[in-house]
Amino acid sequence: MPVITTHPRTAAAGIPNVNSLVDRLESTDSPTKSRLLSRPVAPGLVATPLVVPPIWFSVVMGTSMVALLVADAAPTVALSVWVVAAVAGGLVLVGIRIDGRWYGGHPVLAHGYGAASMAAMSLGAAGLATQGPHGTPLLLHAVLWTLGTALGLATALGTTWSTRRTPLTQVGPWWLLAVVPPTVSATTGAPLVQALPDGGMRTALLACCYMFLVTSLALTARVLALLAARVRRHGWGEPAVMVSWLIVLGPLGQSITALDHLADVGGSRALAQAYGPPVLALALLWLAVAAGLVLRARPRFNLGWWALTFPVGTVATGAASMGADTLAGVLTAGVVAAWLVVAPRTVAGVLDGSLLR
Repeated sequence: MPVITTHPRTAAAGIPNVNSLVDRLESTDSPTKSRLLSRPVAPGLVATPLVVPPIWFSVVMGTSMVALLVADAAPTVALSVWVVAAVAGGLVLVGIRIDGRWYGGHPVLAHGYGAASMAAMSLGAAGLATQGPHGTPLLLHAVLWTLGTALGLATALGTTWSTRRTPLTQVGPWWLLAVVPPTVSATTGAPLVQALPDGGMRTALLACCYMFLVTSLALTARVLALLAARVRRHGWGEPAVMVSWLIVLGPLGQSITALDHLADVGGSRALAQAYGPPVLALALLWLAVAAGLVLRARPRFNLGWWALTFPVGTVATGAASMGADTLAGVLTAGVVAAWLVVAPRTVAGVLDGSLLR
């Protein structure tokens, strides 16, 4: 993976400035240029200065998480937020279509396809929470879950292989975006298990969900070990990436939630109860560490600030799974407050072009 300089204002989700990267690639004859700009452009399109990598799906993830978290307390508001998430997803797809570049071969931006996977599944899950686990919402969730799971497995396994020789200096918390999706598949697959009648298909889907979770945790452990080694040898990184360290919360909170949801549909309650408390404690400890990094660095706004929504939201759902309702409420309030900050600033960044160039 090439060494890439990060711009403090426009780094996306802690990922280096995509647009200046593309500008440099277009003016050089580097191997990275052949891997990115020489990749196929979507049929009928010409690559444009507009750069919309798949990390933009983090907007859909975070907004869907807000809808899911407030569904019980404010169902009408939650439904409205879910509509916003769906519209945002459509706009991101349009932007990616206009961009026309394929980022799958890029050593940094390929991890963002995990965000696309999680956006699909979280949008489907929020639809169930806001509209009920039946009829059209259930069918939509099944479709989005299937697409998201397929893309998530491909991204998790593919990036694990393609990054196996990457220098530690270029490892970052955004790597987790590629390996967490199977855990989201396990969590959001539980309603589909519940919808099936008792029998072989239900048992098979439940077993698949556990397999997704184990696979994801194994790949996540590898990334966490690399991140620990990177911090030990090279530090935390530039100020612009500090908010991205909150992404580490994602696999922690999501795995707690997954085991609880799977226990509700016939899985192991004992495993969920043994796993949840220590991992929740670890997540809270990491939340304090990451908050300290962010407060010390005071980074300017970038797409990485969306890590204040979905990853923190998974800790809220994990706390609720463990019966820590007060903690879950506090975290939910924090996620909603963060969304009320990052969503308008993202819209402003789109309108003035600062997040698109």
